[in-house]
Amino acid sequence: MDGLVSSGDETVAPLRRLGISDELIQRSVERGDPAGAIFDAVLLPAIAERTVSAAEVEAAGGLSADETTALIEAFGLPVPDPSTPSLTPHEAEVLIEVARMRDIWPLDVQARVARVMGRHLSRVAQAQVQQFLEHFAPELSAAPAERLAGLHAVHAACARLVPLSEHFLVGVHRRWLEHELGQAAVTQAEATDGGALPGAVEVSIVFCDLKNFTTYTDLAGDAAALEAIEHLTELVMRERSTELRFMKALGDGFMLCYDDVHEAVAAAERIVAGIRHTPGPGAHASVHRGTAIARDGDYFGSAVNLAARLVAAAGEHQLVATRCVAEATGTGFGWEPAGVLHLRGFAEAIEAFRLAGDRGGQTPAA
Repeated sequence: MDGLVSSGDETVAPLRRLGISDELIQRSVERGDPAGAIFDAVLLPAIAERTVSAAEVEAAGGLSADETTALIEAFGLPVPDPSTPSLTPHEAEVLIEVARMRDIWPLDVQARVARVMGRHLSRVAQAQVQQFLEHFAPELSAAPAERLAGLHAVHAACARLVPLSEHFLVGVHRRWLEHELGQAAVTQAEATDGGALPGAVEVSIVFCDLKNFTTYTDLAGDAAALEAIEHLTELVMRERSTELRFMKALGDGFMLCYDDVHEAVAAAERIVAGIRHTPGPGAHASVHRGTAIARDGDYFGSAVNLAARLVAAAGEHQLVATRCVAEATGTGFGWEPAGVLHLRGFAEAIEAFRLAGDRGGQTPAA
């Protein structure tokens, strides 16, 4: 390429050995940022669509540049200069529309949501890249030339798949949002009406997940965390029993529903005991029986919320339940008091019971 620093230059030579094109090297050298060629080589095509600055959003009647900066920072992303193009036209339209919704969607609420979303989406991105790298591990550990080809293959795969996965990501988020809105609607209806709502059924609800999973992920890494989820998934699929009415995966855990409360406790006990013998974090679980609204293959209402909140009271390798479950299954299982709990969203205290042992031969820690 005309004007390119010679291939023997100590700045350019390493970049060429990495397999970076002369065009990218030239561009980075001209802007006085040779190292930028390393990053430019793996950027996805969509970065070219970021043509709008925060200052332009403000000028168009959207969030102020400071507000846009605060929101980007809440997502955990690097904060660009207000005059630097860093947003796509569609993102700019969103920020303009959001400014018109301050009365129902204040900036402080947006920032709190952004912090949660940013944290979890960063985990998703880490897992995606980690899985790509593991898939291409043979190429990436081969001779230098083949290693570069493997890295380019990872980049090419991401460039093709990410635009497709974005549609599913938005769709999955929308469906979870619909679920949470439905859950809130049923909970409010239950509190307002006080009687049995249409579609209400008695159901025994189990929640189980990996105890201290976030801490384990931070220490062991995403690959080990994904392997731990696979172990739990295989165990749940094996031990859930044929009496299962409904099951839903919840990231590092599961929600399972049964007609019979004994089946629910037995399945939860097998899962908690079984995960003890696999690598990674242990599991814990909760069981509650109550009235829930069956809708679109899912269950909604305060009984579901109670079972979900209760699992946090169980230690590693422990199973906890509400009084109604302990009383209904007392002839087949041994229970001990686990204290009176004040769970978020429930005005009345909840009396909890812990399974006093398990048929795996080890008593859970108190």
